[in-house]
Amino acid sequence: MASSDWIEVQRLAAEFQRAQLSSALQKLSERNCVEIVSKLIELKLIDVFYTNDGKEYVTPQQLSKEISDELYLHGGRISLTDLVPILNIGLQAIESRAIELVQSRPEIHLVSGQLIDDDYMDRVVEEINETLQHNGQLTLVELTKAYELPIEFLLQQMVNRIGTIIQGQQDKHDHHVFFTEGFLARNKARIRGALSAITIPTSVSAIIAQNKFPERLFFSVVDELVASKRIQGSISGGRQANVATFIPDIYSRSQSEWIDNFLKQNGYLEYDALTRLGLPDPKSYCRKRFKETTLLYLSSCCVGSDILQQIEAAIEEALSSNSWVEIMSLLPSVFDENDAEQIITHVLKNSKNLPTKEAIVIGQSAIVSNSCINQLKPVFDPMIEKKANEVVASGAYLQAQADQRNAKMKSTKPDQTGDKKDKKEERRKKASEGKVGGGTQGRETKTRSTKKKYLKGKNDSDDEGEEEFTSISSSSFDLEFMSIDEIVKVLREQESVSEAPDNFFEEIAARLHKPLQSCFQEAARLAFEAMLASSSGQRRQTHGELQDKLQLLLQNIKQGEKAVQNFSSLDIQQQLIRHLLKTSGSELINELVLYMAEDSNVSGDSKEMSPEARQKLIGELPQKVRPALLALHKATQGASVDDFLSQAETAISACDIVLRKADKKKDKSATSIQRQGLIEQLSTATDAALVLHLAVLLIFHSVTQTVLNASGRFVPQIITFLQPHLPAPTVELLTTLQGLVIQELTSKGDENLLAQVHQSMTELVPRVREAAVTFKKSNQSSQE
Repeated sequence: MASSDWIEVQRLAAEFQRAQLSSALQKLSERNCVEIVSKLIELKLIDVFYTNDGKEYVTPQQLSKEISDELYLHGGRISLTDLVPILNIGLQAIESRAIELVQSRPEIHLVSGQLIDDDYMDRVVEEINETLQHNGQLTLVELTKAYELPIEFLLQQMVNRIGTIIQGQQDKHDHHVFFTEGFLARNKARIRGALSAITIPTSVSAIIAQNKFPERLFFSVVDELVASKRIQGSISGGRQANVATFIPDIYSRSQSEWIDNFLKQNGYLEYDALTRLGLPDPKSYCRKRFKETTLLYLSSCCVGSDILQQIEAAIEEALSSNSWVEIMSLLPSVFDENDAEQIITHVLKNSKNLPTKEAIVIGQSAIVSNSCINQLKPVFDPMIEKKANEVVASGAYLQAQADQRNAKMKSTKPDQTGDKKDKKEERRKKASEGKVGGGTQGRETKTRSTKKKYLKGKNDSDDEGEEEFTSISSSSFDLEFMSIDEIVKVLREQESVSEAPDNFFEEIAARLHKPLQSCFQEAARLAFEAMLASSSGQRRQTHGELQDKLQLLLQNIKQGEKAVQNFSSLDIQQQLIRHLLKTSGSELINELVLYMAEDSNVSGDSKEMSPEARQKLIGELPQKVRPALLALHKATQGASVDDFLSQAETAISACDIVLRKADKKKDKSATSIQRQGLIEQLSTATDAALVLHLAVLLIFHSVTQTVLNASGRFVPQIITFLQPHLPAPTVELLTTLQGLVIQELTSKGDENLLAQVHQSMTELVPRVREAAVTFKKSNQSSQE
């Protein structure tokens, strides 16, 4: 080195020593240092982590080094949360460096928030291997609990060390199980010995329980032994011990021989018997074994062609001889009714010689020919004729017709919408009312056959039309010929089917029920027509009685109106007229409505019907009489006798009834009859109010020579009217009895007063009765 260079070196060394020995002229405070570091971090010029106390900074490299050192110091396994207080660094920073550490160093693993290195896992696997060698078998479930490691991580580490640290092997079917070679060889020998001694099908669960074999190892060992043909047998039922069964080949061969011999000798195979032989799915076994044999597979067994041919021959014989056959008696006892039904269906479907249209299956196991059933129908002919005559004679047939008609009218009644009906609706309505005319030879329509009216007028020899009737369809006919139980009882008495089973009779009865019902309906219709022909004379008599009754009621209404005119008060007149129309008028329209209801086969039970019931019944009558009767019904609710009489004349004409001309002699005798009726009622009456009511009506008739139709509430008004026409004693009797009647009604709580009133009534009633009866005679004698 040159001398000048050395001198320069010495000078620089002296300056450096002087600089070291000299004190600093300026110093940075702690706050300034923090700000400078923060600015450097912000400018990303440096990368450091703060400590938890904020007094120190750690670089990522230093943090990774400290994490590695702590992992080594803790034996190769440490939790990230445990590093937080140790390194005084936040968990997030530790987690980020731990991930980078795991990525850069394959021997370190991050598992469930813990760092684990391979050295630690080597020690763990060595402990596991010691346990495996001691026990011969291990499962990962037990190890995960012991070492608190995930099962998949532990499995991977153990698999990686098989053949090095782990001296054993992994189960092929259950990867979570490990066992040693010695354990495998020992159990393989035991399983081979146990299965070699078995000669019948045995449950795998029983084999494992008796010999204490490991279940997971058993199936893999058996598969290996069977594949190498060291064991002659097979496992059926899957790989679950509770359902699997070991079947030795020696048993399978003897089993197959027994099945073949049984089928050949008996012609069928029972599934239950095959199940007892150890076959879990006998139907599938038969299909697989007898692919080339024609078998019919039933619900409980499979059957060969021999039995099917026997059944076909029996059915053919029964059909050709118009008889029946029960095939359950031809089948072995193991067959049930479901099997018999399937056999019959198969034979009828596949046989070419049987007249299948003639065959009728009864129940599940019997077949009868259609001709045999038809031969049983004539047995019921006498019963049908007898029952038809009975229902016609009792009126049940007529009632059933009325019910049918009412139901049909309700179902076909049009909506009251005000719209015009189309032509189709009009035709349907006319058809429901039937055709008019024809008499007894009239053509019958689907609904009914109406009649021609023969009116009884001046010529008493005129005939009256016969009653119309309705043809009831079999589906809605209410009268039943016989119930199914009754038909069964009759069938049991027939010799040709007396030996048939119970269900045979029930099925035959069910098939005969509808045809017999139709025959019964036709017989009842014919009997009804015969009755109509024989009852024409009786109907004429009824028509005449109705004419006389209507004539009398009209006369009573006219007489009642004349009697009402004697009262000067218009209000009283209106009230009496309303009462007259509600009584005598209602009686007249009731007679007409009931007559037409009977004539039209509409049910009407009583003449004492309410206005609502009468209006409802009118709505069910034929259209041609309905408007007139409705108008007359409305007139009975009014207060005009003239309007009622006009409507009555129209209604009577609409009902095809002609009244005789008025006869004054008969009218006079009718008035006398009414007076005599009042006298008879008065003589038998005991109630004071009724005696007073009848007495004033009788006296009113004597005074005015008219019959007044009034209720008891009009007695005061009638007495007021009669006072000018009666002697003073008679007026006093009537007013006294009236006062006692009123006093009786208003003093029911006072027993003493009631007793006095009754005593007074008892004394007055005979006198009032005598005064009312003798009033006219006294009047007439005084006039003479």
